[in-house]
Amino acid sequence: MNFCHYINKGLSITILMMVLMTACRTDDPHKGRIPLVGIDDTYLYKDEVDMMYAVNGNGEDSTAFADAYIEKWIVETLFYGKAQENVASDNEIERRVEMYRRNLILNDYQEKLVAQQLEPSLENSEIQDFYNSNKTMFDAEESLMKGYFLKVPSKSPRLNELRKWCIGKSAEDLEKIEKYCLTKDALFECFFEEWLPVATIAEKSSLTEYQLRERLLRKNTIEFKDDNYVYFISADTMILEGHCKPVEMVSGEIKELLLNSKMANFIKEKKRALYEEAMKDSSVVIYNEKKP
Repeated sequence: MNFCHYINKGLSITILMMVLMTACRTDDPHKGRIPLVGIDDTYLYKDEVDMMYAVNGNGEDSTAFADAYIEKWIVETLFYGKAQENVASDNEIERRVEMYRRNLILNDYQEKLVAQQLEPSLENSEIQDFYNSNKTMFDAEESLMKGYFLKVPSKSPRLNELRKWCIGKSAEDLEKIEKYCLTKDALFECFFEEWLPVATIAEKSSLTEYQLRERLLRKNTIEFKDDNYVYFISADTMILEGHCKPVEMVSGEIKELLLNSKMANFIKEKKRALYEEAMKDSSVVIYNEKKP
């Protein structure tokens, strides 16, 4: 390994070569481990580098990996030492660590309580009631539509037949359109079960979003063309920007909100029951100070 790269940099670093004799000394502070680099009383050992290479080496040259890892370890160790000199007191750090540990334990316990004792189910009526009472929460940010989009070359054969199928829109008609497009330089997309932004459909055509929306509002199935293509677009249903989305579109969002509310109330009730139980069996001793 190219350890010379780290020597004579004006740092309090001791670069320790791999000497097997070290492991044989009775007063060996490393307990048989082979140190590669040390900063004050902190050491990086060969077995640590070997382990990191085994996990993250991914076929990289072992010497190059070790050199890079050692340099990273030196930088991070030095930076950590500098941080220790310039941050809050050890007591403050310990307080923060304890608070973090406390929150981890509390969150883990809450998750177990919810998983074991709370039924994560909702009635459809609950979702509908929430939707009816909070419709302003679900206004559409952009105009949406369900329907189909068809684009075929302007010189395609049998356009009159295709036009009839597009107007009909029965399952049989749509199947005929799909078969027709298999042998043509055409694009056919059905989204009767999916809400798509009008802007997304407009991007596939020669119309702007505004032009497409206004034309579909006047007639739900339209036909137009440009120099190269004929377009057939149908809006089976449309929601304008600022209008409320249908409940089926936001039911997942509502379910998440209601379940989170149920979980919060469940934990609140558990805490209250624990408090009342502790007050009854005198587990809690309150010392009342005489206030001035």
